[in-house]
Amino acid sequence: MSSIIREDDRFILMIKIISNSEKETFDIGVQIGKTLKPNDIVACFGQLGSGKTVLTKGIASAFNINTVNSPTFTLLNEYKGSIDIYHFDAYRITQGDWFSCGFDEYLFNDGICIIEWAENIQDVLPDGAIKVTISECGTGDYNSRQIAIEGATL
Repeated sequence: MSSIIREDDRFILMIKIISNSEKETFDIGVQIGKTLKPNDIVACFGQLGSGKTVLTKGIASAFNINTVNSPTFTLLNEYKGSIDIYHFDAYRITQGDWFSCGFDEYLFNDGICIIEWAENIQDVLPDGAIKVTISECGTGDYNSRQIAIEGATL
């Protein structure tokens, strides 16, 4: 399902996809990855265990990156691929920390930034960031997720 939403004076495409497994979430990540280019920012929103890192693994695989680990304790993992990926975990980062650590500088280089727990730094995300929200479907099936993508065309 897709729709167009109006935000300020612009229109943004929103796509909603149901994933029924980790493999499907990974595959959705691959499709997102195929649309990305240098300087793109993917802001991931979702609860613990929702599939943000699995989605990131799929995105990274589109750039020949096969080893992706959650940056929970390191806050940032850098992956070298056909386009470099900067993978952030903002779970314990405040908006002030984002700037004092210099993480904002990564947003404007030649790589792709993927930010898990983006809700914690939402006010510092630049316009044009692709927002991916992963949530349970409410069907009672633990593996089913709704993945809402704003700002990218698949």
